[in-house]
Amino acid sequence: MKNFKEVFDLWSESWAITERTKRDELLKTILADDFRYTDPLIELSGLNEVSDYIAEFHKQSPGITFAQANVVSHHNKNLVKWNTLNENKEVIDGGSSFVLVENNRLKDITGFFEVANYPEQ
Repeated sequence: MKNFKEVFDLWSESWAITERTKRDELLKTILADDFRYTDPLIELSGLNEVSDYIAEFHKQSPGITFAQANVVSHHNKNLVKWNTLNENKEVIDGGSSFVLVENNRLKDITGFFEVANYPEQ
């Protein structure tokens, strides 16, 4: 059983995987069947919609990755401060996510970031 930080690291890793099959294999191990994702630009549900969104993100922002900076957790609820990294692993931006976990899987992620810093989908 993974702890939340390990699961969220895998979530961040999934955003760096450009090959759809590999990304989906990883997402299947960490997402609940009824997973939902929301950020200022979009609302999604399920693995396929999330993987499509990640693929589009790669087209618009190649080489960008994410890394958690701080995590505060209680009662399967988690607040994550994360950094956006360029291809040289330098911090170029950041945001926060509120994450619900159920049975050691990500159930719901709501991301918060400055919309002006990202291309609209």
